[in-house]
Amino acid sequence: METLGAFVVEVGRCLANTVLSRFATLKNFQKNIQTLREELQKLICRENDITEDIDIAKIEGKHPPGQVKEWLKKVDKIKHEVEEIEQKARPLLEADPLDASIGQGCILDSNMRQKYQLSKSAAKKCDEVKQLIKEACDHPPMEDRKLSDIRVEHILAPSLVGQKAPEKLNQLMELLADKGITRIAVYGMGGSGKTTLVKTLNNRLESSASEFFDMVIWVPVSNDLDMKKVQSRVAERLNLALNAEESTERRACKLHRVLKSGKRFLLILDDVWEKIDLAIVGIPQGDDQANCKIILTTRSLGVCREMMTDKEIKMELLNEEEAWNLFAQNAGNIVESEDINPLAREIARECGGLPLAIETMGKSMRDKTMIQLWQHALWQLKHSEPHYGSFDKVYLRLKLSYNSLPSKIFKWCFLSCSLYPENFLIKTRELIYCWIAEGLIGERQTFEESFNDGIAKLEYLKDSCMLEQGEGIGTVKMHSVLREVAIWISSNEKETGFFSSSLQGMLEKLQTSFRRVSFMNKSIASLPTRLLGSSNLTVLFLQCNPLNKIPDGFFREVRVLKFLNLSSTQITSLPSSLLHLRELHTLLLRDCRSLENLPPLASLYKLQVLDLCGTRIRELPKDMGKLIHLRDLNLSHTHHLEIIMEGSISGLSSLEVLDMSFSAYKWDVKRNVEGAAFDELLSLRQLSVLHIRLETVDCVALDYAGPWFGRLKEYTIRISTRSCDTNLPTQHDEKRVILRGVDLLKRGLEELLCSASALDLVSCGGMSSLSDIVARKNSCGLPNLKSLTISNCGCITSLLIGEQTLRSTLTNLEHLTLSRLDNLATMVDGIVRRGCLGNLKTIKVVGCGRLKNLISFALLRLVQNIEEIKVSDCRRMKQLIAENYYETLPKLKTIELRDMETLRTVCSREMEGSALERIEVSNCPSLGKLPFAARDALTIKQIRGDLNWWNSLRWRNDADKISLQQRFQATED
Repeated sequence: METLGAFVVEVGRCLANTVLSRFATLKNFQKNIQTLREELQKLICRENDITEDIDIAKIEGKHPPGQVKEWLKKVDKIKHEVEEIEQKARPLLEADPLDASIGQGCILDSNMRQKYQLSKSAAKKCDEVKQLIKEACDHPPMEDRKLSDIRVEHILAPSLVGQKAPEKLNQLMELLADKGITRIAVYGMGGSGKTTLVKTLNNRLESSASEFFDMVIWVPVSNDLDMKKVQSRVAERLNLALNAEESTERRACKLHRVLKSGKRFLLILDDVWEKIDLAIVGIPQGDDQANCKIILTTRSLGVCREMMTDKEIKMELLNEEEAWNLFAQNAGNIVESEDINPLAREIARECGGLPLAIETMGKSMRDKTMIQLWQHALWQLKHSEPHYGSFDKVYLRLKLSYNSLPSKIFKWCFLSCSLYPENFLIKTRELIYCWIAEGLIGERQTFEESFNDGIAKLEYLKDSCMLEQGEGIGTVKMHSVLREVAIWISSNEKETGFFSSSLQGMLEKLQTSFRRVSFMNKSIASLPTRLLGSSNLTVLFLQCNPLNKIPDGFFREVRVLKFLNLSSTQITSLPSSLLHLRELHTLLLRDCRSLENLPPLASLYKLQVLDLCGTRIRELPKDMGKLIHLRDLNLSHTHHLEIIMEGSISGLSSLEVLDMSFSAYKWDVKRNVEGAAFDELLSLRQLSVLHIRLETVDCVALDYAGPWFGRLKEYTIRISTRSCDTNLPTQHDEKRVILRGVDLLKRGLEELLCSASALDLVSCGGMSSLSDIVARKNSCGLPNLKSLTISNCGCITSLLIGEQTLRSTLTNLEHLTLSRLDNLATMVDGIVRRGCLGNLKTIKVVGCGRLKNLISFALLRLVQNIEEIKVSDCRRMKQLIAENYYETLPKLKTIELRDMETLRTVCSREMEGSALERIEVSNCPSLGKLPFAARDALTIKQIRGDLNWWNSLRWRNDADKISLQQRFQATED
């Protein structure tokens, strides 16, 4: 019984404790819920602190350890669990906010069981929350971000084509190794292989990236620039999380922190169409960019300039052999077929060396055996007809360059170049005239300003790789495939109004939509009586056709024509209907060598440009002076022009450019009964460019209106009794004076010589040296002269005489040529003050038989900026440069020596500190020693000469010869 009693008592005690515990839990329902809320709020505050720490760490290029990430997951989970408890407790708390059911009201509450469960859960969850708060204090620090294990992502790339591509790849590798270069551009026209080159570079860096970079980041850009996409691509490679909702500036800040962390990065930005502000992207600038190099590819050199690249590499087109090999590779063995091979080679040539066009055309013709298909493909290419299939993709890709041009004006400037034949060298001046006539360049500017505007547009098109520099001076050309694209665009966008065709039949009836039409160089021998359907025509090219007559009514329908080119035709006269072209702005009749007479031109009152160069006209129309808007008149090479009526020139009040070089017309100082006198030129207040030949100095001496040539910005003034002197090219803004057979001490020349920037003296007399001119009162030391050529002046014994040269002379002279001066014994006689010849860069001396040395002691101290010396046929020359231990020629880069049997030495001692890069020696058998040593092999790039001469040279030691041997190139006999 006692045992049973003890058991009952113990059970009772346990039941009592349980009941009391549950009762306490139930009674603390409201308190437990409130405590849980408070502890959860503490946890949330700690979570916010840690999240902020993580954000800061990410900006610094660090990342949270796994323990922190796991803790955040637990916090997120417990927040949801607490939210569930609160949702269940909320209605109970609202129903009985004072908890009256416990201790004050009825114990048998219907919600008592639910309250007990929630109170118990709240107490337990509160302990868990407290534990998480405690764990937050023990978290490890943030870790440095781990970059991707892949330093370089391999990119599929076609093989490089052409011999120059591997060279450019090696050049890129060298530039990447150069610490002084941080931004490199690869540019060229669309389809030239830019992307292929940098993809190949990217893949090559797979094996050698660790030598240069910790990571290579490839970023495709495209013509639709999206800064956030660029940022996202960079961040993806950096394992850096960017929020899409964040601002560009915030994202840039994060990228910047990582990219300047000390790691070495290479960013390859492919297909850039406009300037990318690298700072906005987040790419380090200035000193911070030392470890972050950039390569970009673009079609525009202008983009390179805007992005301030350190080095630009232009993608060259393939030569004919390379183009054929690429075409054959893509077209297959069928190209070796005897019948197809000639056609295939012609098709490859028509692609103009553009890899994209060659590959596309080759693939489209692959293994096609029908010769008709090859003939048709060639015909399409030659006639710029629309292609079917894959070749259209070439046009569409190249059209992107056209679409990217900044305005419709630039687009029309580009399309106008397609009016010229394939591979034609387009004269820039003629092209700009066309643009001015069309209104693509404002007429309210002076002609010089308009011309500069045109040059700027041309340079923009060249920088965009849509035009190329021509081989001739003042020319451009259009790539054959780009010309086809331009014609394709014109055919699809009728509103442009451009049309170029080889079909003579089109002349019979033009479409009214045509406004700019070219029939240039189409072997057109005859024209229809009228040019029908041409009411909207503004530009017409008919030049370079064997036309000998234009029907009188041919231009009757062409009322709004502004630009007409009839150059290099065989016409003998102009049709009467030409005089109805009241809107005509430019009329070009250049090299119409059968054209002898001009009709009255006064009705063409809007005419601004008239080119009569190379015609056989004998006189200008009597009403010529009524062309008050004429701004440019070209009468050069008019070898038969004898009559210019009085008032014909002075009436041209708007004239800015007059070219009468090699014209037969004789200008007199005084007015005579036969024609215009020289003073008519003096009345042309707008004249800024003049090319003219005068027979005497008298016209130059006219000073009643001031020195008239001082108003000119550019001129060539020839004073000579001969009408056909050598045609020397005139540089822009050059003021060239050519005197032949003139007494140089005759009064009236001083002002002209003082203003000249280029001076040519041929067979002149009256002086023994230039000091005779300089010593004169008004010569001013010839301060503007940059180029001086003296030839066949037997009276000259020296260039300058010290005692007569009391002022600084020829201080800006850069180029000096002396030819056939039989009595020239020395360049400088006596001591000439420093400053004279101080800017001289090149000296060329030919056939000066009395010179024993070129640069004497006195001259050596003056010409410290000389870069190039060329001497030939000076039979007494023994030494080129006099020995002086205190003076050198530190900038001398080139020496050429020819046909001097007595020349023994260049310089008697070694040319220490020289920048010499190239020396060429021909027929100088006595020259037995060169002033070079082994160390000079670092700067000298080329030594050219006869092999026997090289082998006979004496050297101080074998090491010198061995070192320089690799620089020697034998010349052909």
